[in-house]
Amino acid sequence: MFNIMEIKPAFADDIYGFTDSLLAWLNDKQQKAPDGEILKILLNKAWEKNLAEEQKIVQHALFMIYQINLSHPLSAPAQRQYDPDVLALKNRLEQAWIEHEFNHVEIPDEVFSSEHFGDYLKKVWKSHNASHHSLFDFLERQATKQQVDIFLKSDSALNLIFFDLVAWTLIGSQPETRGTISENLWDEIGEGDNVFTHVNLYKEVLKKQKIELKDNHYIDMYDSAALAGHNAFMLGAINREHYYKLLGVMAMTEVLDPPQYEKLVNGCLRLGLSESEVKYYTEHITIDIRHGDDWLYKVIDVIADKYPLSRQEFYLGSLLRLQTAERYYDSLLERIKIS
Repeated sequence: MFNIMEIKPAFADDIYGFTDSLLAWLNDKQQKAPDGEILKILLNKAWEKNLAEEQKIVQHALFMIYQINLSHPLSAPAQRQYDPDVLALKNRLEQAWIEHEFNHVEIPDEVFSSEHFGDYLKKVWKSHNASHHSLFDFLERQATKQQVDIFLKSDSALNLIFFDLVAWTLIGSQPETRGTISENLWDEIGEGDNVFTHVNLYKEVLKKQKIELKDNHYIDMYDSAALAGHNAFMLGAINREHYYKLLGVMAMTEVLDPPQYEKLVNGCLRLGLSESEVKYYTEHITIDIRHGDDWLYKVIDVIADKYPLSRQEFYLGSLLRLQTAERYYDSLLERIKIS
C-alpha cells in the first residue's frame, strides 16, 4: 500500500490495546505514544518466550511504522516519519527482532573464504528448506481452485510494492551496480509499457480469477510469519545500516521464485487456467533467473570484492529472507489445507 492518507492495520484489536494505541498515534489522532511498559512485556513474551500472539503484535507494529515511508506526502503519518519517538520505537522493535532472528546463527568460514561469493550464496539457497518447500508441491498437484486463490490473495501486499523495493536498492548504490539494478527496475515497469508493468500483470491475474483486490491488499490475512516476511524487505529499504541485508533479501527472492512459480503455474494449468491468465507468474519463471544471477554476480559480488566485510551482511540478509520465507510457507500451507 502506498500514498495512503492513514496507516492501515492488518488488525486493530489486541488484548493489550497496543495496536489501537499505536495506530491512533501514527495517524495523529492521539498525542501520547503507546505505553512503554506494555511494549516491554510484549517484547519479552514475543522473543524470550516465543509466544505467537505477541510476535504477531510486535511484527504488526513494525509493519505499521514502515507504512509511514510509503504514505501520502501530505498525510499525518508522513509528518511522523522522523519523529524521534517513532524512530526510537522502531529501533527497539527492530533490534529485538533481529537479535532473535539471528541468535542461533554462526557465520561459516566460507562466507569470507569463498572465492566466488555469489556461487556460495546460491549453495545457501539450494540447501535451505525454503528453496524446495512442500507448499508449492501441494499447489502443483493437489490444490483446488479456491486454495490457489488463497495463495494469490496472500501474494498481494508484497507484489504490489515490489517496484518501490527495487527502487530503494538504487539509493546510495555502488556506481558499478546501478546499470544492473536499473535494468531490473525497467523490467518491473514493463520496459515502459504500462500494460506490462509487473504490478498490472499481477492485478490482471486477480481480475481474471474474479478476485477483487481489497484496499488493504489482503493484509488482514497476515499472521506473524507473513508480517515478518514483509518486514524483512522494509528493514533494509529504510535503514542504511541494513542496506546490504536488503540486497541479500532481493537476491534470494529472485532465485526462490522461478522454480516455485513453475510449480504454481503447473497447478493452475491443471485446474484449467490458461498461461495468459497467469502471465505475471510465467513472466517471472524466466525473467527472475536472470535477475537472480544479476543480483548475485553483478551487484553482490561487485560490492563483496570491494568491501569484504559486506559479505557477512549479504549472508545475514540472505538468511533473513530464507528463514522468514520458510515460516511464511509453513503457515500458508497449513491455512490452505484447512480451507
